[in-house]
Amino acid sequence: MKRHVLVLSALAGLSPVGGVLAQSVPLPTGQELQWSSAAQRVGAFKPRPWSSRGKNVTIAVIDTGLRRDHIDFTGAIVGGFNAFTNQTGVGAVNDTVGHGTHVTSLAAARANGVGIVGTASAANILPIQVFQGSTTSELNVARGINYATSQKAFVMNLSLGSSSMSPTIRTALQGAQQAGLLMVIAAGNEGQANPAWPARHASEAWAKGQIIAVGAVDANNVIANFSNRAGDAMNFYLVAPGVNLIGAFPTATNAYAYMSGTSMAAPVVAGAAAVVKSAWPYLTAPKVAEILFVTATDLGAKGIDPIYGRGLLNLEKALLPVGTVSTVSSAGTTPLALAPSTSGAVTIGAKSLAAGQGAFEGVVFDAFGRDFNYDFAAQSRDVRPDAVSVLAGNLTNRMQKTVAKVTSLRGTLSLVAGPTTDGGDNLSGGLHFEGNDGQSWALSLGQASPILGTALKPGSAPAARLMGFADYSALFEGNAASVAGQTYLNDTLVVTFGARLQANQHNQRGLNWAPQATSQAASFEAGISQNFERISFGATIAAIQEEQGRLGDVSRDLFALKGQARTVSFQGDMAYELAPKTSLSARFTYATTAGQEGSAASLIADMTTSEATAFAIGLAQQDLFSQGDQLDLAFGTPLTSKSGAMNLFLATGADPETGAPIMTRRSIHLASKTPEQRFEAVYTRALGDDSALAFALLSRTDADGIAGKDDQAIMVRYQSSF
Repeated sequence: MKRHVLVLSALAGLSPVGGVLAQSVPLPTGQELQWSSAAQRVGAFKPRPWSSRGKNVTIAVIDTGLRRDHIDFTGAIVGGFNAFTNQTGVGAVNDTVGHGTHVTSLAAARANGVGIVGTASAANILPIQVFQGSTTSELNVARGINYATSQKAFVMNLSLGSSSMSPTIRTALQGAQQAGLLMVIAAGNEGQANPAWPARHASEAWAKGQIIAVGAVDANNVIANFSNRAGDAMNFYLVAPGVNLIGAFPTATNAYAYMSGTSMAAPVVAGAAAVVKSAWPYLTAPKVAEILFVTATDLGAKGIDPIYGRGLLNLEKALLPVGTVSTVSSAGTTPLALAPSTSGAVTIGAKSLAAGQGAFEGVVFDAFGRDFNYDFAAQSRDVRPDAVSVLAGNLTNRMQKTVAKVTSLRGTLSLVAGPTTDGGDNLSGGLHFEGNDGQSWALSLGQASPILGTALKPGSAPAARLMGFADYSALFEGNAASVAGQTYLNDTLVVTFGARLQANQHNQRGLNWAPQATSQAASFEAGISQNFERISFGATIAAIQEEQGRLGDVSRDLFALKGQARTVSFQGDMAYELAPKTSLSARFTYATTAGQEGSAASLIADMTTSEATAFAIGLAQQDLFSQGDQLDLAFGTPLTSKSGAMNLFLATGADPETGAPIMTRRSIHLASKTPEQRFEAVYTRALGDDSALAFALLSRTDADGIAGKDDQAIMVRYQSSF
């Protein structure tokens, strides 16, 4: 029985192209781009498809043969077979019709700066000649299919068909299906409601999704009048450009011609299948076909329809993740979390450096098990406040307003109010009782405690008021509440004690409109200080416990930790009276945090015990320009990580044969390479009972521990109550 190739027309306008082969693989431009309209329209020149281009995948083209020495096939041909002569090798095929040469170029013509570029311009080509002239037999087609199967070509293109089903060809196709090949078959050019044979086999159960029937659309993506429609194969039917396409022609080594037909559309799809397979070698034929189906651009009636089937081939979309994207950890596969963790001030520098060096780079997997490069640092955002927000918080603490006082025989109770230190609009404040017997207590919300963390007062000189950045208060944001007490054991020995509590807060916005997040934290603190005539010494110990966080980080989802983070902090203070109105202060803080394991679905295997330190030197001058004013200068380093490691266990690739995740262990050192150096200056002056003025300057070098990041701010604040 005779079979005819599916070619609607072969226009006579042959266009020879001169030039030499390019030595690199740049994207096509100029005439090469213009002539490669089919590949361009389906997205073959987008970055992802272009990065693979079908490399290491063989496309068997079962057709009229091939012009072997055409310039667009240089280095592409990996053998050949002639079903009439039973000869093998490159020299066995010879195209005298032009159909096979044209079809092959649309699938895999080289990107060489001349002619056209195929959809899979780096794929291997296995030409199989089953036609002499324009006719063939069922047996020869079957022999060609069997040869492609024996050579383990992944994609088989058949731009041929008939109005009747051939059991011989069906048997050969069944063998190819069992061997794992993907068969791309032209739907036919009779303008019928259903594909011709053998494309119509696509809908049969034995095909198992490994046959793609292909129809043709014109330049406007409208089904060509000659193209057979999807019909009863609509679940396995795609359309691709197939009208007036330029392709290689055998009349010369640099000849090209226009052709139209579903014969031309099929190799565009075959090349796309090779590109997907090249990007993920472990994908099976059914998965590659399904990827092309579900990523196709819908045409015609919404959804799968009997005209366009699944729609227009979209290679760009086919190389993007499909369905649920998942991470892989020691606990197995977990959907990729969308809620980011945040890095606190203590470890932000080390984590940022590690992220810049690719330490958080791994892979995620889509619904088809395809691995995609992903930088998990994107799920660990740094949202620390800038210098403006820092200054705003400092000035808020400096300019708290006492709105009411109640004096009794036992002491004075003050009510303090003001804006929150996080820059929000909510009011905050507290109660502060100062007893006549030396005992005092304070309740504070959203403000610095007047007892906890305050600097020592040496003799008659003022206490420094900018020391807060050099202690563990960095683990508590402005929304923290505190309770504290203070008592004098004698005239010079003072004991303080208290606690802080911070609730979970997410998506707050501070003065600089940067998103903030905090984890639940609590501390229990105790301190003792000894005051001498002109010098004071103090020591404080604090036990800090954080939920869903560690050292100010908000750790959840991909970076979630098991249990509570427990930190013990030791702080030493010294203050010296240089003059009755001038003091020099110093503070040093050391904190150690116990190790933790990562939660079940976390990328963190464990966190080792870590250490952090801070120091500050401050100078306070009172009554500088007027009675009651104060100038504070401070220099130092905020609490910064000095040791410890975050050990990750994450997928960094997939086995090219099985697709199984390749798991890698990485250790990220948390010691900051470039600790932040900070200088602050604040001048405050009361303008009356109800108003005050402040000028502030902040300069941060290597801000947040990130080398080269400098941050400066100047602020003036006037505050008045009505």
